[in-house]
Amino acid sequence: EARRQLIRNRLKQQHGGKKEITARYQPKFPDSAQREYMRLADQYMAVEKQVILRYLPELKKILWEDQQYHTDASGNDKKRKTRRFAVLEGILIRLKELFERMLKEMESTFGLFGLKKMLEGVAALDHKLTVREWKKTVNRTLGLNLLEDYYSGGFYQDMLDKWVSDNVDLIRTIPHESLRKMKEIVYQAYMDGKPTTSIVKEIQRQYGRDKRHARLIARDQIAKLNAAITQRQQTDAGIIRYRWSDSRDERVRNSHRKLNGCIFRWDDPPETDAGRKCHPGQDYQCRCCALAIFDLDNIDLPV
Repeated sequence: EARRQLIRNRLKQQHGGKKEITARYQPKFPDSAQREYMRLADQYMAVEKQVILRYLPELKKILWEDQQYHTDASGNDKKRKTRRFAVLEGILIRLKELFERMLKEMESTFGLFGLKKMLEGVAALDHKLTVREWKKTVNRTLGLNLLEDYYSGGFYQDMLDKWVSDNVDLIRTIPHESLRKMKEIVYQAYMDGKPTTSIVKEIQRQYGRDKRHARLIARDQIAKLNAAITQRQQTDAGIIRYRWSDSRDERVRNSHRKLNGCIFRWDDPPETDAGRKCHPGQDYQCRCCALAIFDLDNIDLPV
């Protein structure tokens, strides 16, 4: 405690007796960790695509055989519709079995993917980059060098473990939800009497939407982990307030731009959109950051 007090007194002397100093360095967003997560998401979705492509010929065959069966040379609409309803149940059962086999194969393939290990690597990279930026912040603002290994080991482990666990569940739901949507597309299109080519194109469009969604999740989850680590670092150092800083580009949402430069407490997050309260990086797709306000009377840094 005596050493910490000595450091506090020295810092106040060096900064002309000031009690508070706002960070003079804006930490960089962990872009390389984001790229790694997006690469992981792309690989995961590629597995789904391979399974879909393997089953498309069978899906086309079921739909094509049904259309051929119901083609009536006499052009009698009434007879065609009567026959269609007579075999409808059988066709839907075949489609249901097809999608069940697709899901089973996806789950089997994903079991060999090593998702948890890959996400642990992403989390470790995010952790490394965020700690590096925090050390730069402290050095450039206060002129102090933090202990090299202070933020290693168990300091973040509970947070990182929870993030990995949550994201394993999150990523695993994507192909399940994707397949559910595709099944609905096929059922509805079949009932509406749409041609097979139209149904296949809609399946492909749905896959494209799901792939984009997976990449959005990657960006959002990296921002949230970065924000969580930042909050842990600052509160551990005795910092109770921060200045909101946006990412200074055209993608900043209006509600966050209005918060830029404002000061908030870690125990009282500001309101952003529609009553939602959150700190920088915690809102969906938020790339803002919290600039620490160092209280030199209470600062507690591992130096």
